Amino acid sequence: MKHGRTGRYELLHKIAAGAMAEIFLARQWGQGGFFRDVVIKRLFPHYAEHEHALRMFQDEARLLAELSHPNIPQVYDLGYADGYWYLAMEHVRGVSLADLCRAAAKAGKPMPLAVAIGIVSQVCMALHHAHERRDREGRALRIVHRDVTPHNIMISLDAVVKVLDFGVAQTSARADTDAGAVRGTYAYMGPEQVRAKPLDKRADVFALGVILYELTTGRRLFRGSDIQVMNQIVDHDVAPPSREIRNYPRDLEEIVLGALARDRSKRTPSAAHMALGIDQFCMRHGLVSGPLVVSHFVRSLFPYERAHEAGMGIAQVGDAAPPPPGQASAEDLEERMLVRELRALQAQRKEATPVETVHDHPAQSVVDDEFVTEIEELNPDELLLEEEDFAPEGEPDRLGIDAFDDDSEVKPVVLLSPKRKAQKEKSDGAFMSDLERRLREDAD
Repeated sequence: MKHGRTGRYELLHKIAAGAMAEIFLARQWGQGGFFRDVVIKRLFPHYAEHEHALRMFQDEARLLAELSHPNIPQVYDLGYADGYWYLAMEHVRGVSLADLCRAAAKAGKPMPLAVAIGIVSQVCMALHHAHERRDREGRALRIVHRDVTPHNIMISLDAVVKVLDFGVAQTSARADTDAGAVRGTYAYMGPEQVRAKPLDKRADVFALGVILYELTTGRRLFRGSDIQVMNQIVDHDVAPPSREIRNYPRDLEEIVLGALARDRSKRTPSAAHMALGIDQFCMRHGLVSGPLVVSHFVRSLFPYERAHEAGMGIAQVGDAAPPPPGQASAEDLEERMLVRELRALQAQRKEATPVETVHDHPAQSVVDDEFVTEIEELNPDELLLEEEDFAPEGEPDRLGIDAFDDDSEVKPVVLLSPKRKAQKEKSDGAFMSDLERRLREDAD
């Protein structure tokens, strides 16, 4: 079904629709054969007559234009055309964290701890950028997202995590006229947000704590009706994750509970502090949580490729003359360079600590057997710590995460078993302590 055009953008298909706006995948055309895919967020026409709704829509565009971070989508354009106000934004080809959890549960494929931590760490950095951003006159914008949820966290196939939807964000760039209104998703609100009290960046830290708790225990933290959820948040301290999961890492539990403190004066003071704590946890446990690990897990659940579009390619193929006899093609040269790089990397790893291969199946490649061996030894699955030793032998698996749309139990999503690796004492302890001190001073 064709959706026509909005201004200079061709609407390809509808992605989603909400209470105030609908989302389209669109294509922007330019001169000289230029084009790129974008996301168009289009306000429903009747909301253009609603002053407050229109101002919020416009403020979202202005706010995103002030943010420049790899974990926050770029905004390209705000305009009015063909009877619609629209916002053109960066298109992120990937899946939401909520969809990733559901797909993992459906496939019975637990999310490794390294993947969960890698995702949360990137969200921390996106929020830290937003929290500390200043306008062009140097005045603090004091942005609070207010709706950090798995639905608003997008993960590209290349493991770039994007924090979406700043539509209800609080900022000093505008005065909220509806004082006392509660905005966000109840199950991810901090106590002060539920009570409609003034907010600061620690409200987003609480939401991050909820997400980290859920990803590392496999359980929804707050469940029930809206009233029940609000009562749990306001009146009860969060039970330690170790009550749900045996052998839950004590230092990870400290990070989670620090972010979930009901008294925000005792809460982790910023997303940067939380990211630093996660980095230190990974160093202590020898945990690799970088984009390669996250991407490998995402692609294992969503191994699709974008559909080919006839006539839309830009690569020059078919007409190029073949290489002279005895001269390798560009593809052959690229493969040989990759082989040399992999061998050099493998040699470095062998000098450090040998890693055992965790795959039983042989790798497949069009190159020689020696290259296949190198690929097998460097498979990203090696970076995902094994989960089998986490639960005590003979004890039934108790992990199970709820779907994000209801309270029905589904298959496990996350298992924990961070294996401790022998490592030498770090020599940068003084540096880390000094960094923590400076972060505290900045937060104050």
